[in-house]
Amino acid sequence: AVVRGLSLDVVFPIVHGPFGEDGTLQGLLELANVPYVGAGVLSSALAMDKVMAKVHFAARGLPLVDHTVVPGPEWDHDPDRVIRRIEQQLGYPIFVNPANLGSSIGVSRATDNDTLRSALATAWKFDDKLLVEAAVKQPREIECSILGNDKPEASVPGEVIPSGAFYDYNAKYIDDQTQLVIPANLTAERTTEVQTMAVAAFQSLDCNGMARIDFLLDGSSDQLYVNEVNTLPGFTTISHYAKLWEVSGLPYPALLDRLIDLAFAQHRRRQRIHTSSTQ
Repeated sequence: AVVRGLSLDVVFPIVHGPFGEDGTLQGLLELANVPYVGAGVLSSALAMDKVMAKVHFAARGLPLVDHTVVPGPEWDHDPDRVIRRIEQQLGYPIFVNPANLGSSIGVSRATDNDTLRSALATAWKFDDKLLVEAAVKQPREIECSILGNDKPEASVPGEVIPSGAFYDYNAKYIDDQTQLVIPANLTAERTTEVQTMAVAAFQSLDCNGMARIDFLLDGSSDQLYVNEVNTLPGFTTISHYAKLWEVSGLPYPALLDRLIDLAFAQHRRRQRIHTSSTQ
């Protein structure tokens, strides 16, 4: 029997962070048998966990910055040993990130032993697993929006130019000096590379609906790295996801229509799957 669910046509779950974009809300909507926009349970969980996302990026052969993972038990057992390991593996400067948090919350840049110890202490307030990454030299922050289910399309890339040292929480939500340049000042070949890698990153996490893929471009070596997949990017008319599609020729109202259509299409596919042998 098909569960009737709530009397809603479709849900657009624009909720950031834990319990919003990590698969838990998506699981609730699946239990209620309600169509919803965006990635499913597994894809949402993978994208939210930066460590597991990198495992899948690597399996797809996507380029990643050098990094290491610090589990909670290792830190609890011997913090000094953890710091020595990070210094030996990555050196400085480095970035310390909570593995399961967005919006750059809890992220710090470390340049020596003291700032690393402080950065780790800050990040531990937000997660029990940390991702530590080598800093990219002369970094350029490139973004690309993805739209689709089984045949995802990529927007033109854009470049974020933060007013501070890096694109932190303040630059994202408070400081109005951060700029988004669309299209990004890239060669045609590099633009194609960004779009191709964005689709590959989207597919590596088995996403559907939408996502914004963030890259780091090393200004010294010209190496492009996949940074992360945001399955529920900001979604106002001035948010980067929508602005990238606007410049790509898809205005905001039409973008909403496409996303809702994709949500219904994905829901129809889920309905054909049996969950027991008696159905």
